[in-house]
Amino acid sequence: MTSLPRPLALAAAVLVLVAGAARAQTPEQLRRELAAIGVVERLGAEVPRDLAFTGEDGRPVTLRALAGRPVLLSFNYTSCAKLCSLQLAGLARALRDAGWKGEDFSVFTLSIDPAETLPQIQKYEETFVQQAGGGEGVTRAWHFATGAKADIDALAEAVGFRYRYDPKTGEFAHQATLVVLTGDGKVSGYLHGVSYEPDALRTAVRRAADGRVATAAEQKALGGFLLSCIGFSPDDPLPLALKVMRAAGGVVGLFLVSFVGVHVARDRRRRIRNAP
Repeated sequence: MTSLPRPLALAAAVLVLVAGAARAQTPEQLRRELAAIGVVERLGAEVPRDLAFTGEDGRPVTLRALAGRPVLLSFNYTSCAKLCSLQLAGLARALRDAGWKGEDFSVFTLSIDPAETLPQIQKYEETFVQQAGGGEGVTRAWHFATGAKADIDALAEAVGFRYRYDPKTGEFAHQATLVVLTGDGKVSGYLHGVSYEPDALRTAVRRAADGRVATAAEQKALGGFLLSCIGFSPDDPLPLALKVMRAAGGVVGLFLVSFVGVHVARDRRRRIRNAP
């Protein structure tokens, strides 16, 4: 039996994997996965401001202690493979581009991993505070914290932030989102994604500083790709994410079929030319 040339064997193997992946998850399975993560926008909701977390300096810190001015709240964790670093780097860049020196509002980055240690949190703080421009004002106004699982969950639930821990991988499935809080602890708006325009950031903070909650139209204008990318309509039998993945799988499959076909034809012509 003649074996396939190595490139063809590799392509065939990838094609089998793509086909298997397309069948690996049903719409209902993916629907349950998506329901466990993401953000349910709870505009106007009050957050529990007396939950005690541990700051990067080892001291207790609460949201109430930051009262009186807006807070940008993010949920991350230091061992996050990519998304958290992308989000916080994007936030630091927006803060630096906006010329922020720690005035007008605070930033509160809470780890969703209760097992994280102070050295991990401190390294995170050093990295992103420096990316935001550094200085005493930025250091004082950007807080990094961790805490007990019950307290993390309580704050996340209050603002509609849903995440899920996968014990098989040791990772958390979550979305990149900034929650904008008013000075008295109400959800004023959300900034979704890993990149933030300084103007959008200023608009959101100014609204929160005035004690206002974004209207549906204002929030939609601030929107974000990640939320709509993983979302789905209850009236649609197939979640958008599954459609995208299946479409991508179809494109890859078509490419590989064409690739294999071209190489089979070339191999056949070569054998004919070399035939005695």
